[in-house]
This record gives sequence, structure tokens and C-alpha cells, in this order.
Amino acid sequence: MKSGLAAIGAIFWLILASPCPAASAAEVTHDAAIDLDPAERRLEVTDQVTVTGGAPLEFHLSPRFSPVRVEIDGRPADAVGGPTHWRVPAAAAGVGRVTIRYSGTLAPLDDSGSPFGGDEPGSGEAGSFLPGGAGWLPRFDADRTTYRLAVRVPEGYRAAVTGDLAEETPERSVFTVDPAVEEPSLFAGRWQMRERMAGGLRLRTLFEPDLEHLSDDYLQASESYIAHFSERIGAYPFSGFSILSAPLPVGLGFAGLTYIGRQVLPLPFMRGQSLPHEILHNWWGNGVLVDYTSGNWSEGLTTYMADYGLTAERDPDAAREMRFGWLRDYAALPEARDGSLAGFTARVHGAAKIVGYNKSAYLFLMLRDMLGDEAFDRGIRLFWDRHRFRKAGWSDLRASFEAASDRDLGGFFDQWVNRTGAPGLRLTEASATRLGEGYALAVRIGQGEPAYRLDVPVVVETTGGQVRRTIPLAGSEAAGTIDLDAPPLSVAVDPEYRLFRRLAPGEAPPILRDVTLDPATRLVLAGPHQDLGRALASRLMDAGAAAGEPRAGAPVAVIGITADVYEALPRLGLEPVPGRLAGQGTARVWTGRTAAGAPALVVAADDRAALESLLRPLPHYGRQSYLVFQGREAVERGIWPPGDNPLKRSVAVE
Repeated sequence: MKSGLAAIGAIFWLILASPCPAASAAEVTHDAAIDLDPAERRLEVTDQVTVTGGAPLEFHLSPRFSPVRVEIDGRPADAVGGPTHWRVPAAAAGVGRVTIRYSGTLAPLDDSGSPFGGDEPGSGEAGSFLPGGAGWLPRFDADRTTYRLAVRVPEGYRAAVTGDLAEETPERSVFTVDPAVEEPSLFAGRWQMRERMAGGLRLRTLFEPDLEHLSDDYLQASESYIAHFSERIGAYPFSGFSILSAPLPVGLGFAGLTYIGRQVLPLPFMRGQSLPHEILHNWWGNGVLVDYTSGNWSEGLTTYMADYGLTAERDPDAAREMRFGWLRDYAALPEARDGSLAGFTARVHGAAKIVGYNKSAYLFLMLRDMLGDEAFDRGIRLFWDRHRFRKAGWSDLRASFEAASDRDLGGFFDQWVNRTGAPGLRLTEASATRLGEGYALAVRIGQGEPAYRLDVPVVVETTGGQVRRTIPLAGSEAAGTIDLDAPPLSVAVDPEYRLFRRLAPGEAPPILRDVTLDPATRLVLAGPHQDLGRALASRLMDAGAAAGEPRAGAPVAVIGITADVYEALPRLGLEPVPGRLAGQGTARVWTGRTAAGAPALVVAADDRAALESLLRPLPHYGRQSYLVFQGREAVERGIWPPGDNPLKRSVAVE
């Protein structure tokens, strides 16, 4: 996971230490009293634990809380081990009851780089973030675990936990998790609480006072999205949903809540795209758990049903642009950084998102096109019914869709889940002849090796309108004849981008990601303030970039002060600033190509302040070909026109 907007929708888990070597207990019950002082970064816990099943009393805890004090039936007992792995004597055969007391100082929250305040539970004046798995509660290996957590925070703060709210007074809040599908996370902040009940669900916003005016819109949107997804999938699986304002630059999804950076909560796209993504994770990822040994399917399914699905319902043209954007991102991904869906577990960089979110979402898009709406929707509901609160993998998804459609989908899932890469299509023939009162259009298409099994969409423009067909393609080539009632004018292969594939050269205009995703990129710093140039490069370049003169065939990034950049361009074999950008704004950013045809990215800022202003916004514009900035604001942006598309041809009747 990453900080910033890129982390929206990711599911967070940390493994503090390797599992206990002892056998799992049958059941562990926690009844914990928690005192949390965010500003002092102080945590004190008394956890009364009952372990059944005869397993030794062994647990893990963060070393921040060493030493621990242990009592059995009110009498002190020795805890052996530490600082992370502890073992205590069993109270009796089959049942162990132990009280674990500990306290410690939490790590400081870090809002400058790490989204989690480091790898440990963190706290500060603005609030606390104690994620599940970070060792702030004792962790036992058990087949079933339940929690009752009574949390006290100082006046002026509120606490929230990933569980059911059982009691709430001004002094303390009590949360229960029964049974736990993941270790609970604890949050605190200087929040005002707004609440509405919706069909028995408790919906809440926990925002700072200056953001409280956003609450009504967020609550209304949450109610609407929960109702929408409940109808599509099945009943919402938790007792409520809360939206928490985070002092960190994050967007994180948990069971029954989302934790979102306060600086992005006011932005319009949050309620329209990111919020439904987080809500849907309560079904996919928190409701049906991910079996990470076979890959993470939840990000793709959530992206497809939330980000893409809602967009397609309200604006088909915007959905087409989203599909094109996903393919354009993939076109920028170097082959060495590609991967399979089976190998994707979590988003750790931009390249992983292109595969684990976008390609995965495309799988469900293509599956729906193949099965039809009715069978696809049955498969979704069946998958939910079969695997609610259980781990599931890609094979379980396949089995559900096979049962719903009565089709063998082994080949489809194998080629899209287990393979790395994507097909590249060719249009090798398009010729039309008169056939009685109508016309016959002969089309031949091809693909590279290894071949994929595809139903390739073909769109024919005729004098009477559009005609849509599909041509099955299983080997290197396939031919089809399309009967038409009117003379054809042109034919295009997959113009709506319904297949996950490698874009043909003319379909893919240059964008920033052509340079920023490639580890072979060479960095050229022009003029003074090279410290800022390096800082900007470190934020832009997803795989890093070595400084030095360009190498033949390697992408190049030129960053610096305007006059020095312009002077360096001819020496580097690059074209001058495009006319439409010259003299505009305080900084100009554009893409092009070197004399050898390699991608190039140029950043020209007028002075130090203009260069510094690009540090935060520019990394979010990877899909653009050019931008003009006035300070931090992108006042103009766009994509260069595409070239000639080899997958589209004009047709004349012979």
C-alpha cells in the first residue's frame, strides 16, 4: 500500500511475526480495557483472555509493550520469552484464563511519507492509528477469536474500532467483534460525530469540526451505495459503516469503516468514485476474505463493480475512456515489470496497480461480455453466498461462475489469471464485394504468440449505420465474413476497447507514464535547484531513474529551470517546447520522443518556487501527455492526438 490518493481502496494487513509454532487453540476470547492518550502517545491495556482447546498460552505483542505482566486467576505468573513472542503456563487442562497487562509509548504518526506512521501503531496530537496486526493487542493462533474492547480516550477525542458498537458514553466506548475475520483496528481523533440509521445500519461520519459540513452528503451517499450493492450481491455484512477523517495522506478500507486523509475528503471524486470503492470492499475483501496464496482478486472485482460499474451506468462515454485509460497505462508498463493476476497480492507501486486493479477489472468486464448480464449476476451472488466470511481464491470465483452459467471456464481463467502479458491484435485484411442485394465484408485478424482465445469485437461503418460482430480468434489468425445490407465505409477492430490487450502503436499517444514507469529512464537535471529536481524525480519515477546523459533507446526525463531546460533540448536531440505551451503558466510539462524514438518527458519550471509547487500535484497526472501549471494548479492538460490506427481501415466495394 502507498500513501496519497493512490492508496484508495487498498486493504491493509501487517504480520508482526511468524505464527506461533504451537497448535492453534479452538477459541480465544479477549475482554480488554484500553486507555489511549493520543497526544501523549500512551497506550495502557488490561486484556482478560480465555483460551479453550488445550493449546499452550502463547501470544505475540509489539516490543513497544515489553515487559508484560501476567496473572492467572488473579495470581502473578511468569511470562517467558519476549520481546515479541510470549508463553505463559496453562491454568488448567483444556482451558486457560490469563490477564495480560502492558503499557507503552506509540510511534509518532508520520504524515510526510509513510501512510501508517511506520510499521508500528502510531499516535500524535491529531489522533491515533493502531491497525490490526501491528501488535497493539496480544495475538494468539486460534480457530475462532472474539473481542470485547472497552476504549477510553481523553476529553476532546473520540475512538472507533473495526467492530460493532455495543455501548457508548462520554467516558468510554465498547466494541465487540464476534467472530473476528481479522484483528481489530483502533482509531482516535478530534472528531465530531454525525449519525443516521438506514434500515437497521448505523452510518457515521467522524470528522474534525472544519469538515463536519461534508457529513450529510457522505451519509446520504453511503446509504445509497450500500443499498445498490446489497441489491446486486446480498445483504450488507456488517452492522454499520463509518467514514473517519485521517491526519495521514491515506485512503484505507477496513471492515465496516474507511479511513481517509482529511485533505482529500472535500474533493468531488471522493464521494463519486472512492467512497463506493471503499464501501464495496465490505463485501469483497472484508466480507469474502482473500486467499492470498493464489492472488488478490478483490481489488479487481471492487474496481470493476464500483469504479467502473457506477461510471458505466451514468456515462457510457466516460466508461469507454476508463477502459482506454487502463489499456494506455498497460502500454506504458515495461515488460520486465508486468506480472500475472495470480502473482498480485497488494499494491506496492504503480506497476502493481496496472495489473492487480486494472487488468483484473478487465477480466470481469470480459467475463460479463462472454456470459451475459443474467449469468454474470448469478455468479456474483453465488460467490457471495458460498464464501461469506471465508477465504476464497480465483478458483472459487471460477467455480461460482461455472455453476451460474453451466459453462467450463477453465481456459478463460487460466489465460487471464495465470499468464503474464496480453494479446496484441492485427487487422490483416478488409475487403468488400457486392453480393446480390447486399454486401459481404471479408475480415482477417491476427495476434502474436502465445495465442489467446478471444471473441474479437469488429465494428463496421456503413452508409446505413454501424454493424457490430465478433470474430472468434484462437490461433495466430482467423477470418470472418460479415453480411451487410448497406455499402461498408470502414472497419475497426475492438474500437470500444472491450478486450484487455496491447494497444497498437497508433492507438497509444505518449503520456508521462511511458517514462515514469520505466526503470531504464535516464534523468537529466538542467540548471540550478537540482535538489528540487531530484526530489521531484523521486516522486515521479515509480521505479527510480539514474542520473546521467541519455542512452540510445532509453527513456529520458529532463527536469529543471525553464531557460536551462530549453537550452539543453537540442543537445539532447529533443524538439523545442510545443507552441501551445510556450510562455504559458509558471511551469510546463510535456512528452515527446528522442531522435532514437524513445519516450521523453520534459519539466520546465520558471523558478525555484514553481519547481517546488510541482512536488505534490504532478505525480497524479501520469495519464497526461502535457500540462501547464500556474503554481500548484494544472490550468491546462491533455493527451496528444493519436497517430494512424492500424486496427482501422477504410473499405471500398470491389
